[in-house]
Amino acid sequence: MQPRDWNALGQRVGGWFPPANTFDPASAWTLTYTHEGLTPGRDGWLGGQPGGSLIVAHTPHPAGRHIKITEQIDTVGTSTTTMAEFHCANDTLLTPRRWNLDIHWESKMPLVSVAGLDQKRAGRVENNELVLTAAKEHRRRAPQHWTASWLLFAVLPHLPFASETRLHFDLLEEAELFKPDQQLTYIGKQPLALGGKNLSLHVFEQVGRGVLPTRWWLDDQHRVVLAASERHAYLLDARAKGVAS
Repeated sequence: MQPRDWNALGQRVGGWFPPANTFDPASAWTLTYTHEGLTPGRDGWLGGQPGGSLIVAHTPHPAGRHIKITEQIDTVGTSTTTMAEFHCANDTLLTPRRWNLDIHWESKMPLVSVAGLDQKRAGRVENNELVLTAAKEHRRRAPQHWTASWLLFAVLPHLPFASETRLHFDLLEEAELFKPDQQLTYIGKQPLALGGKNLSLHVFEQVGRGVLPTRWWLDDQHRVVLAASERHAYLLDARAKGVAS
């Protein structure tokens, strides 16, 4: 029986198969994902419809990591583009040291900017405090262990495939809201059939306060190929140029 996360995508994985090129998590790489809605569409098609894209670019530095995020979310009437940059520590959670984020809204009818909705956010760690800047500056004590939601696409490739792998942390979502008490656990390797071929992928499960349980599927080279919750999923676009550049 096909795993639930893959079955929910329906026809969208009919011709999909993980890329065969090499992937080194420690190197510079860029991965592109399609954002997939997992609620049925009006036509009843299993799995809903695609709803945007996510590009994650990882660049290592001697003193840390630089992660660049570009995410586009499409809805019926609007398109939202988020561009974020994180300068991170060289630790397991890629703990952010400073970051900035731009959000741009466009209306599809016609495709024009939506005045007043664009946002700029920024943040930094300063003396064990998080300094969050949007419309005004806000300070709070930095959690002991934390990361940002988008950074999990770069955190997971560095984790070992071992039963004892388990992380506890707080999650900063969209560089604004904290979701505490997250747990990320390796639950093993699971078989599935795609494109007429049988394969096995490694699975981590994420649970925590304020988030839907999410399964992270990785290939043997530690590349995230699918992140799926009950409402939406990010599927690796194996056709994208620079899938592991």
